[in-house]
Amino acid sequence: MGEMKEGKQPELYPTWEQQSKVQGYRIETLNALSAPKGVRYVCELTGVAAGVKMITPFTSLYYGSKEDAILSWEGIMHKLLPLVSQLRAKPVIIGSEEERQKREYSILMSKRALVDLTQRIAQRFLIKGEYELSIPGAMQCLSFSKEVYGDDTIDLVPAYLLLAQCHLGMRNFRPVQEFLGLANWSVLKTPDCPNEIKAQLERTFGKLCAAEGKHAEAAEHLAKDIYWTSLASGPEHVKVSVGYFNLACVFDAQHRVEAALALYDKVVDIWYKYLSAVRMSGDDTDPLSEAQCEEAMQMLLKILDVRRQFLGDNHIATGEAHFTLGLLRLLMERELDVAKQSIATAHSLYVSHLGPDHPSTVDVKDLLGALA
Repeated sequence: MGEMKEGKQPELYPTWEQQSKVQGYRIETLNALSAPKGVRYVCELTGVAAGVKMITPFTSLYYGSKEDAILSWEGIMHKLLPLVSQLRAKPVIIGSEEERQKREYSILMSKRALVDLTQRIAQRFLIKGEYELSIPGAMQCLSFSKEVYGDDTIDLVPAYLLLAQCHLGMRNFRPVQEFLGLANWSVLKTPDCPNEIKAQLERTFGKLCAAEGKHAEAAEHLAKDIYWTSLASGPEHVKVSVGYFNLACVFDAQHRVEAALALYDKVVDIWYKYLSAVRMSGDDTDPLSEAQCEEAMQMLLKILDVRRQFLGDNHIATGEAHFTLGLLRLLMERELDVAKQSIATAHSLYVSHLGPDHPSTVDVKDLLGALA
């Protein structure tokens, strides 16, 4: 596999249908007899024996099937291909030990960056509900994590949990249990395991139990998630809101409406305080990731629907959900017209319930004026 020659690089498209129309990109059936002696090509995605070869100007990639190749391309490789090509290229002959060490360090830093990049891309698909497309990025995240940290370390747990969540979304429970087992073993044998990783493990166990209808077990795991996240980040941090939301969903599934509504209230309260503080100070020293913003959007939209269903469109709690969603959209700088409408709806409900001179009503009115 050689690196692409210097010069203008072809554009990379997010779908293989588009990319395959570009010269130099094709998928061919692999002739096993053409492999050099002792070389066995395996699938980038599944690890099984490769059956096809994706040929590109950068490098060639091997997959079990054409479907695997296309999934990998659309899930991660259209973002990763130039970087993967550089990392897999034969190293240039380096004269001194110092130069060799510099190259090795540079490669290590590149792989660490790719752990973060592949994780972010997989999470983006995961939150959007595109679970199958999230798997290639999660697999690459695990692969790069092993290259950076080794095969037996607590640093692999985030990748294991990411893969568990991808398969959970597809309701493939067996691989979920396998990845959770690997993650749990790593946590158990690491006495100083970070609290945040413990929380993520409990959260994923809780979501698995909830998906299997084991609501009591799910509630226990999610309560532990809230506990460990509170220790890691503080009891009022937005990260804790995810645990409250998931636990509320379990109560909702059990038809424990009052308990669910109380926890949904907690989620809205945490986000309202955070978003209001950022708006007032203009100082976001701990900025949210894209995945956190998307997750918050989905949680708050679900809570708005629940409040409208059980409390009604004109309830003040529904107005609070509208206002908090408006603040989040402003922070994300997305759908600003929708944000203004949400805040206007909240203002109308605040006037009706609290009166025009209440501090909360005045605050919403002032924000509307600033957005005009």
